[in-house]
Amino acid sequence: MEIVCLDMEGTLTPEIWERVAQDTGVEELGMTTRDIPIYEDLLDMRLKVMKDKKIKLSHVQKAANSLELLPGALDFINGLRENFQIVILSDTFHDVAKPLMKKLGFPFLLCHNLIVENDEIISYKLRHTKAKQQAIKAFQGMGYRCFAAGDSHNDIQMFEIAEKGFFINAPDKISSKYPEIQSFHNYDDLENAIKLNSNFKR
Repeated sequence: MEIVCLDMEGTLTPEIWERVAQDTGVEELGMTTRDIPIYEDLLDMRLKVMKDKKIKLSHVQKAANSLELLPGALDFINGLRENFQIVILSDTFHDVAKPLMKKLGFPFLLCHNLIVENDEIISYKLRHTKAKQQAIKAFQGMGYRCFAAGDSHNDIQMFEIAEKGFFINAPDKISSKYPEIQSFHNYDDLENAIKLNSNFKR
């Protein structure tokens, strides 16, 4: 059996924090790992802005709940499930991602945890500084072949060790830096590429 490891935001769903920025009018909160590649720097910036602007966890949860999946994402996931195990490896948080996981049919999600007091996000606890890469290493250590797909800088760590990695929905400013990584902008092409690299015998 093989595992397909997928990023969530930008890959299967819109960016939650872009909706938070839209809802609150706080432009800085719309920045993602596409803008600030070092995830801890991005999180520290968000926490400071949220504290200054008195933006709570419930505002972020409301934004996440209002989002729909990217067009075709659910069919893509369901199609892959016929031949592969699916794991979402995301730099989101369990407190935030649940409504979108429900819309995806609750696939296996590995992400981070927030430290919250009275609806205020105080801090965060990362599983590992390279959590996506560590998860794939663990799967490979159990004998699984892994494919990976994502849209941003923080997905490169997956591509470095997966049997094959792919960009999906990545902006040109990112994908052009890594011409050796195949880049797709629709799920059918990505699914076909995964199948072509699979050991699954039809």
